[in-house]
Amino acid sequence: MHLPVRQIDQYLWDEEIIGRKMLFLSGPRQVGKTTYARGLLTRGRSGAYFNWDNTEVRKRYAADPFFFLKDRPSKGPYLAIFDEIHKRPKWKDILKGIYDSLDPSCRLMVTGSARLEWFRRSGDSLAGRYSHFHMMPISMSELSAAPVPDLWLCKASDWKDPWKSLLRRLGGLKASRADYEDLFRFGGFPEPLARSSDRFHTKWKRDYLDQVLTEDLREMTNIKTVDMAEKLVGLLPERVGSLLSINSLARDLETTHPTLKNHLMQLQKLWLLFTLAPWSRRLNRTLRKGEKAYFIHWPYAFDPARVHENMLATSLLKACLNWTDMGMGNAELWYVRTFDGKEADFLLTLDKDPVLIVEAKLSEVNLDRGLLNIAAALKVPVIQAVQKAGILRLGDGQAVVSADILLSAIP
Repeated sequence: MHLPVRQIDQYLWDEEIIGRKMLFLSGPRQVGKTTYARGLLTRGRSGAYFNWDNTEVRKRYAADPFFFLKDRPSKGPYLAIFDEIHKRPKWKDILKGIYDSLDPSCRLMVTGSARLEWFRRSGDSLAGRYSHFHMMPISMSELSAAPVPDLWLCKASDWKDPWKSLLRRLGGLKASRADYEDLFRFGGFPEPLARSSDRFHTKWKRDYLDQVLTEDLREMTNIKTVDMAEKLVGLLPERVGSLLSINSLARDLETTHPTLKNHLMQLQKLWLLFTLAPWSRRLNRTLRKGEKAYFIHWPYAFDPARVHENMLATSLLKACLNWTDMGMGNAELWYVRTFDGKEADFLLTLDKDPVLIVEAKLSEVNLDRGLLNIAAALKVPVIQAVQKAGILRLGDGQAVVSADILLSAIP
Protein backbone atom coordinates (compact mmCIF):
# COMPACT_ATOMS: atom_id res chain seq x y z
CA MET A 1 0.00 0.00 0.00
CA HIS A 2 1.24 3.48 -0.88
CA LEU A 3 1.10 5.89 2.06
CA PRO A 4 0.53 9.61 1.43
CA VAL A 5 2.40 12.49 3.05
CA ARG A 6 1.28 12.71 6.66
CA GLN A 7 -1.75 14.87 7.34
CA ILE A 8 0.07 16.93 9.97
CA ASP A 9 2.04 18.60 7.16
CA GLN A 10 -1.09 20.60 6.30
CA TYR A 11 -1.10 22.55 9.58
CA LEU A 12 2.24 22.06 11.33
CA TRP A 13 3.76 25.05 9.56
CA ASP A 14 0.85 27.43 10.07
CA GLU A 15 2.50 30.66 11.26
CA GLU A 16 -0.76 31.75 12.88
CA ILE A 17 -0.30 28.87 15.34
CA ILE A 18 3.45 28.61 15.83
CA GLY A 19 5.00 32.04 15.28
CA ARG A 20 8.76 31.54 15.57
CA LYS A 21 8.60 28.96 18.35
CA MET A 22 10.34 25.59 18.40
CA LEU A 23 8.24 22.70 17.14
CA PHE A 24 7.85 19.66 19.41
CA LEU A 25 6.59 16.56 17.62
CA SER A 26 5.79 13.61 19.87
CA GLY A 27 4.01 10.29 19.52
CA PRO A 28 4.56 6.53 19.60
CA ARG A 29 7.80 5.01 18.39
CA GLN A 30 7.73 3.90 14.73
CA VAL A 31 4.68 6.04 13.98
CA GLY A 32 6.59 7.96 11.31
CA LYS A 33 7.99 11.05 13.06
CA THR A 34 11.59 10.60 11.91
CA THR A 35 10.54 9.61 8.39
CA TYR A 36 8.34 12.68 8.15
CA ALA A 37 10.97 15.02 9.62
CA ARG A 38 13.77 13.78 7.39
CA GLY A 39 11.44 13.89 4.41
CA LEU A 40 11.05 17.64 4.94
CA LEU A 41 14.70 18.04 3.97
CA THR A 42 14.13 16.23 0.67
CA ARG A 43 11.12 18.36 -0.24
CA GLY A 44 12.85 21.67 -0.64
CA ARG A 45 13.55 22.77 2.95
CA SER A 46 17.09 23.79 3.81
CA GLY A 47 18.29 22.18 7.02
CA ALA A 48 19.85 19.16 8.72
CA TYR A 49 18.85 16.22 10.92
CA PHE A 50 20.64 15.24 14.14
CA ASN A 51 19.89 12.16 16.25
CA TRP A 52 21.02 12.74 19.83
CA ASP A 53 21.28 9.00 20.43
CA ASN A 54 24.38 9.27 18.23
CA THR A 55 27.51 9.80 20.32
CA GLU A 56 29.10 11.84 17.52
CA VAL A 57 26.26 14.37 17.71
CA ARG A 58 26.74 14.71 21.46
CA LYS A 59 30.50 15.16 21.02
CA ARG A 60 29.94 17.88 18.44
CA TYR A 61 27.57 19.67 20.81
CA ALA A 62 30.11 19.49 23.66
CA ALA A 63 32.70 21.12 21.41
CA ASP A 64 30.32 23.73 19.98
CA PRO A 65 26.70 24.25 21.14
CA PHE A 66 25.87 25.64 17.69
CA PHE A 67 27.48 22.81 15.72
CA PHE A 68 24.26 22.28 13.77
CA LEU A 69 24.73 25.62 11.99
CA LYS A 70 28.12 24.69 10.57
CA ASP A 71 26.78 23.85 7.10
CA ARG A 72 23.96 26.36 7.08
CA PRO A 73 23.71 28.52 3.96
CA SER A 74 24.48 32.16 4.59
CA LYS A 75 20.95 33.29 3.77
CA GLY A 76 17.40 32.00 3.94
CA PRO A 77 15.36 29.91 6.38
CA TYR A 78 16.96 26.86 7.96
CA LEU A 79 15.44 23.89 9.79
CA ALA A 80 17.47 22.03 12.44
CA ILE A 81 15.83 18.73 13.47
CA PHE A 82 16.82 17.31 16.86
CA ASP A 83 15.64 13.71 17.32
CA GLU A 84 15.52 12.08 20.80
CA ILE A 85 17.24 15.00 22.53
CA HIS A 86 14.79 14.66 25.43
CA LYS A 87 16.65 11.54 26.56
CA ARG A 88 19.70 13.66 27.41
CA PRO A 89 20.27 15.13 30.89
CA LYS A 90 19.30 18.81 31.12
CA TRP A 91 17.85 18.69 27.62
CA LYS A 92 15.56 21.63 28.35
CA ASP A 93 18.49 23.83 29.31
CA ILE A 94 20.29 22.78 26.11
CA LEU A 95 17.30 23.81 23.99
CA LYS A 96 16.71 27.01 25.93
CA GLY A 97 20.31 28.14 25.44
CA ILE A 98 20.19 27.38 21.73
CA TYR A 99 16.74 28.86 21.10
CA ASP A 100 17.40 32.12 22.91
CA SER A 101 20.46 32.77 20.76
CA LEU A 102 19.08 31.87 17.33
CA ASP A 103 17.95 34.37 14.75
CA PRO A 104 14.30 34.06 13.61
CA SER A 105 15.22 32.54 10.24
CA CYS A 106 16.43 29.33 11.94
CA ARG A 107 13.71 26.96 13.10
CA LEU A 108 14.21 24.15 15.63
CA MET A 109 12.15 20.96 15.40
CA VAL A 110 12.34 18.44 18.26
CA THR A 111 11.02 14.90 17.80
CA GLY A 112 10.82 12.01 20.24
CA SER A 113 9.05 8.71 20.82
CA ALA A 114 8.25 9.24 24.50
CA ARG A 115 5.49 11.65 25.41
CA LEU A 116 7.23 15.00 25.52
CA GLU A 117 4.25 16.55 27.29
CA TRP A 118 4.92 14.32 30.32
CA PHE A 119 8.51 15.52 30.55
CA ARG A 120 7.72 19.19 30.05
CA ARG A 121 5.81 19.24 33.34
CA SER A 122 9.05 19.13 35.34
CA GLY A 123 10.38 22.65 35.28
CA ASP A 124 9.38 25.66 33.23
CA SER A 125 12.57 26.59 31.40
CA LEU A 126 10.94 26.25 27.96
CA ALA A 127 7.68 28.05 28.72
CA GLY A 128 6.58 30.17 25.78
CA ARG A 129 9.35 28.85 23.54
CA TYR A 130 7.72 25.88 21.82
CA SER A 131 4.53 24.70 20.15
CA HIS A 132 3.65 21.05 20.71
CA PHE A 133 2.15 18.73 18.09
CA HIS A 134 1.35 15.01 18.01
CA MET A 135 1.81 12.36 15.34
CA MET A 136 -0.45 9.37 15.80
CA PRO A 137 -1.18 6.23 13.74
CA ILE A 138 -2.50 6.75 10.22
CA SER A 139 -6.22 7.41 9.95
CA MET A 140 -8.91 6.86 7.33
CA SER A 141 -8.87 10.52 6.30
CA GLU A 142 -5.08 10.39 5.92
CA LEU A 143 -5.25 7.40 3.58
CA SER A 144 -7.70 9.29 1.40
CA ALA A 145 -5.42 12.37 1.45
CA ALA A 146 -8.39 14.52 2.50
CA PRO A 147 -7.70 18.26 2.85
CA VAL A 148 -7.73 19.07 6.57
CA PRO A 149 -10.09 22.08 6.23
CA ASP A 150 -12.70 19.73 4.73
CA LEU A 151 -12.73 17.51 7.83
CA TRP A 152 -15.06 17.84 10.82
CA LEU A 153 -14.29 20.52 13.41
CA CYS A 154 -11.33 21.79 11.40
CA LYS A 155 -13.06 25.12 10.77
CA ALA A 156 -14.08 27.58 13.48
CA SER A 157 -17.63 27.65 12.07
CA ASP A 158 -18.01 23.90 12.79
CA TRP A 159 -17.65 24.50 16.52
CA LYS A 160 -20.76 26.72 16.53
CA ASP A 161 -22.99 23.76 15.61
CA PRO A 162 -20.90 20.53 15.69
CA TRP A 163 -23.78 18.13 15.01
CA LYS A 164 -25.07 20.01 11.98
CA SER A 165 -21.58 20.26 10.52
CA LEU A 166 -20.97 16.54 11.12
CA LEU A 167 -24.22 15.57 9.40
CA ARG A 168 -23.29 17.69 6.43
CA ARG A 169 -19.96 15.89 6.06
CA LEU A 170 -21.28 12.37 6.69
CA GLY A 171 -23.98 12.80 4.09
CA GLY A 172 -21.47 13.49 1.34
CA LEU A 173 -18.79 10.93 2.18
CA LYS A 174 -17.86 7.86 0.18
CA ALA A 175 -15.29 6.02 2.25
CA SER A 176 -12.98 3.29 0.97
CA ARG A 177 -13.96 -0.07 2.46
CA ALA A 178 -10.63 -1.52 1.32
CA ASP A 179 -8.71 1.14 3.26
CA TYR A 180 -10.86 0.55 6.33
CA GLU A 181 -10.36 -3.22 6.19
CA ASP A 182 -6.58 -2.76 5.90
CA LEU A 183 -6.55 -0.38 8.86
CA PHE A 184 -8.71 -2.70 10.93
CA ARG A 185 -6.46 -5.64 10.14
CA PHE A 186 -2.98 -4.09 10.26
CA GLY A 187 -3.45 -0.96 12.37
CA GLY A 188 -2.25 2.54 11.59
CA PHE A 189 1.51 2.22 12.07
CA PRO A 190 3.14 2.91 8.70
CA GLU A 191 5.36 -0.16 8.25
CA PRO A 192 2.85 -3.00 8.84
CA LEU A 193 0.12 -1.01 7.04
CA ALA A 194 2.30 -0.39 4.00
CA ARG A 195 3.36 -4.04 3.79
CA SER A 196 -0.14 -5.41 4.46
CA SER A 197 1.27 -8.84 5.24
CA ASP A 198 -0.18 -10.99 8.03
CA ARG A 199 3.14 -12.72 8.65
CA PHE A 200 5.05 -9.44 8.79
CA HIS A 201 2.42 -7.91 11.08
CA THR A 202 2.51 -10.86 13.48
CA LYS A 203 6.27 -10.54 13.88
CA TRP A 204 6.14 -6.73 13.98
CA LYS A 205 3.68 -6.79 16.90
CA ARG A 206 5.95 -9.05 18.91
CA ASP A 207 9.09 -7.05 18.07
CA TYR A 208 7.35 -3.77 18.86
CA LEU A 209 6.34 -4.96 22.32
CA ASP A 210 9.87 -6.20 22.94
CA GLN A 211 11.33 -2.82 21.99
CA VAL A 212 8.93 -0.85 24.16
CA LEU A 213 9.19 -3.17 27.17
CA THR A 214 12.87 -4.11 27.09
CA GLU A 215 14.43 -0.93 25.67
CA ASP A 216 12.19 2.08 26.26
CA LEU A 217 10.78 1.01 29.62
CA ARG A 218 14.22 0.48 31.13
CA GLU A 219 15.75 3.54 29.49
CA MET A 220 13.02 6.08 30.21
CA THR A 221 11.77 4.94 33.63
CA ASN A 222 13.03 3.59 36.94
CA ILE A 223 11.48 0.18 36.23
CA LYS A 224 14.34 -2.32 36.07
CA THR A 225 12.42 -5.55 35.48
CA VAL A 226 10.04 -5.98 32.58
CA ASP A 227 8.47 -9.27 33.71
CA MET A 228 5.50 -7.64 35.39
CA ALA A 229 4.99 -5.20 32.52
CA GLU A 230 4.93 -8.11 30.05
CA LYS A 231 2.39 -9.98 32.16
CA LEU A 232 0.28 -6.84 32.51
CA VAL A 233 0.21 -6.27 28.76
CA GLY A 234 -0.79 -9.92 28.31
CA LEU A 235 -3.84 -9.42 30.56
CA LEU A 236 -5.08 -6.20 28.97
CA PRO A 237 -6.53 -7.40 25.61
CA GLU A 238 -9.49 -9.10 27.30
CA ARG A 239 -10.07 -5.92 29.34
CA VAL A 240 -10.15 -3.47 26.42
CA GLY A 241 -13.33 -1.41 26.65
CA SER A 242 -14.11 -2.62 30.17
CA LEU A 243 -13.72 -0.76 33.44
CA LEU A 244 -10.15 -1.32 34.56
CA SER A 245 -9.90 -2.69 38.08
CA ILE A 246 -6.42 -1.96 39.43
CA ASN A 247 -7.10 -4.09 42.52
CA SER A 248 -8.15 -7.08 40.41
CA LEU A 249 -5.10 -6.78 38.17
CA ALA A 250 -2.84 -6.39 41.19
CA ARG A 251 -4.20 -9.62 42.66
CA ASP A 252 -3.75 -11.46 39.36
CA LEU A 253 -0.16 -10.27 39.14
CA GLU A 254 0.51 -10.71 42.86
CA THR A 255 1.70 -7.15 43.31
CA THR A 256 0.59 -3.97 45.07
CA HIS A 257 -1.85 -1.35 43.88
CA PRO A 258 0.80 1.45 43.74
CA THR A 259 3.26 -0.75 41.81
CA LEU A 260 0.68 -1.74 39.22
CA LYS A 261 -0.56 1.84 38.85
CA ASN A 262 3.02 2.97 38.24
CA HIS A 263 3.46 0.35 35.51
CA LEU A 264 0.27 1.49 33.79
CA MET A 265 1.39 5.11 33.94
CA GLN A 266 4.79 4.27 32.44
CA LEU A 267 3.19 2.30 29.59
CA GLN A 268 1.07 5.34 28.83
CA LYS A 269 4.14 7.58 28.81
CA LEU A 270 5.65 5.26 26.22
CA TRP A 271 2.50 5.43 24.06
CA LEU A 272 1.73 1.73 24.29
CA LEU A 273 -1.57 2.40 26.05
CA PHE A 274 -3.92 5.23 26.82
CA THR A 275 -6.79 5.49 29.27
CA LEU A 276 -10.14 7.28 29.31
CA ALA A 277 -11.62 8.72 32.47
CA PRO A 278 -15.35 8.80 33.25
CA TRP A 279 -17.39 11.93 32.66
CA SER A 280 -19.71 12.77 35.55
CA ARG A 281 -20.58 16.45 35.30
CA ARG A 282 -24.26 17.26 34.75
CA LEU A 283 -25.18 13.67 35.51
CA ASN A 284 -26.34 11.93 38.67
CA ARG A 285 -25.42 8.41 39.75
CA THR A 286 -22.46 8.01 37.42
CA LEU A 287 -18.95 6.74 38.03
CA ARG A 288 -16.51 9.45 39.02
CA LYS A 289 -13.46 7.23 39.27
CA GLY A 290 -12.09 4.30 37.29
CA GLU A 291 -10.57 4.23 33.83
CA LYS A 292 -10.87 2.23 30.62
CA ALA A 293 -7.65 1.23 28.86
CA TYR A 294 -6.97 0.92 25.14
CA PHE A 295 -3.94 0.10 22.99
CA ILE A 296 -2.56 2.70 20.61
CA HIS A 297 -2.15 -0.18 18.12
CA TRP A 298 -5.68 -1.56 18.10
CA PRO A 299 -4.92 -5.05 16.64
CA TYR A 300 -3.42 -5.93 20.05
CA ALA A 301 -7.02 -6.17 21.29
CA PHE A 302 -7.40 -9.41 19.24
CA ASP A 303 -11.18 -9.99 19.54
CA PRO A 304 -13.01 -8.32 16.58
CA ALA A 305 -15.50 -6.46 18.78
CA ARG A 306 -12.71 -5.14 21.01
CA VAL A 307 -10.53 -4.25 18.02
CA HIS A 308 -13.49 -2.32 16.57
CA GLU A 309 -13.98 -0.33 19.79
CA ASN A 310 -10.23 0.16 20.24
CA MET A 311 -9.86 1.42 16.66
CA LEU A 312 -12.60 3.99 17.28
CA ALA A 313 -11.01 4.98 20.59
CA THR A 314 -7.56 5.55 19.08
CA SER A 315 -9.01 7.40 16.09
CA LEU A 316 -11.13 9.69 18.28
CA LEU A 317 -8.17 10.34 20.59
CA LYS A 318 -6.07 11.28 17.57
CA ALA A 319 -8.80 13.64 16.35
CA CYS A 320 -8.95 15.31 19.78
CA LEU A 321 -5.18 15.79 19.80
CA ASN A 322 -5.25 17.17 16.26
CA TRP A 323 -8.08 19.64 16.93
CA THR A 324 -6.29 20.88 20.02
CA ASP A 325 -2.92 21.08 18.25
CA MET A 326 -4.49 23.09 15.42
CA GLY A 327 -5.66 25.70 17.90
CA MET A 328 -9.33 25.02 17.28
CA GLY A 329 -10.06 24.60 21.00
CA ASN A 330 -9.72 22.06 23.79
CA ALA A 331 -11.06 18.67 22.64
CA GLU A 332 -11.18 15.74 25.08
CA LEU A 333 -12.43 12.15 25.07
CA TRP A 334 -14.27 10.41 27.94
CA TYR A 335 -16.65 7.57 28.63
CA VAL A 336 -19.87 7.59 30.66
CA ARG A 337 -21.16 4.85 32.96
CA THR A 338 -24.04 4.90 35.41
CA PHE A 339 -24.30 2.89 38.62
CA ASP A 340 -27.01 0.72 37.05
CA GLY A 341 -24.64 -0.38 34.26
CA LYS A 342 -25.75 1.93 31.44
CA GLU A 343 -22.81 3.16 29.41
CA ALA A 344 -21.75 5.36 26.53
CA ASP A 345 -18.47 4.19 25.01
CA PHE A 346 -17.17 7.64 24.12
CA LEU A 347 -18.13 11.21 24.92
CA LEU A 348 -16.49 14.05 23.02
CA THR A 349 -16.23 17.39 24.80
CA LEU A 350 -15.17 20.68 23.26
CA ASP A 351 -13.94 23.35 25.67
CA LYS A 352 -15.39 21.24 28.53
CA ASP A 353 -18.88 21.08 26.98
CA PRO A 354 -20.32 17.68 25.90
CA VAL A 355 -21.08 17.68 22.16
CA LEU A 356 -21.33 14.07 20.93
CA ILE A 357 -21.64 10.48 22.12
CA VAL A 358 -20.09 7.76 19.95
CA GLU A 359 -21.05 4.13 20.50
CA ALA A 360 -19.11 1.18 19.06
CA LYS A 361 -21.09 -1.84 17.83
CA LEU A 362 -20.01 -4.52 15.39
CA SER A 363 -23.42 -5.14 13.82
CA GLU A 364 -26.22 -3.89 16.11
CA VAL A 365 -28.01 -1.02 14.38
CA ASN A 366 -30.62 -0.31 17.07
CA LEU A 367 -29.69 2.27 19.68
CA ASP A 368 -29.84 1.06 23.27
CA ARG A 369 -32.43 2.79 25.47
CA GLY A 370 -29.88 3.36 28.24
CA LEU A 371 -27.55 5.03 25.74
CA LEU A 372 -30.36 7.29 24.54
CA ASN A 373 -31.17 8.22 28.13
CA ILE A 374 -27.59 9.28 28.74
CA ALA A 375 -27.61 11.32 25.53
CA ALA A 376 -30.89 12.98 26.57
CA ALA A 377 -29.53 13.81 30.02
CA LEU A 378 -26.45 15.42 28.51
CA LYS A 379 -28.49 17.02 25.70
CA VAL A 380 -26.12 15.77 23.02
CA PRO A 381 -26.64 13.72 19.83
CA VAL A 382 -25.45 10.14 19.54
CA ILE A 383 -23.81 8.32 16.66
CA GLN A 384 -23.42 4.53 16.54
CA ALA A 385 -20.47 3.28 14.48
CA VAL A 386 -20.90 -0.22 13.04
CA GLN A 387 -19.04 -2.36 10.55
CA LYS A 388 -21.97 -2.75 8.17
CA ALA A 389 -21.32 -0.57 5.13
CA GLY A 390 -23.21 2.63 4.49
CA ILE A 391 -25.34 5.18 6.32
CA LEU A 392 -28.20 3.41 8.08
CA ARG A 393 -29.71 6.39 9.91
CA LEU A 394 -28.89 10.08 9.82
CA GLY A 395 -30.48 13.06 11.57
CA ASP A 396 -32.77 13.97 14.49
CA GLY A 397 -29.98 13.74 17.04
CA GLN A 398 -29.22 10.12 16.13
CA ALA A 399 -27.11 8.43 13.49
CA VAL A 400 -26.02 4.89 12.67
CA VAL A 401 -23.19 4.75 10.15
CA SER A 402 -20.37 2.46 9.19
CA ALA A 403 -17.12 3.12 11.04
CA ASP A 404 -15.26 3.80 7.80
CA ILE A 405 -17.57 6.74 7.02
CA LEU A 406 -17.29 8.25 10.49
CA LEU A 407 -13.51 7.89 10.57
CA SER A 408 -13.18 9.44 7.10
CA ALA A 409 -14.81 12.60 8.45
CA ILE A 410 -12.30 13.31 11.25
CA PRO A 411 -8.60 14.26 11.17
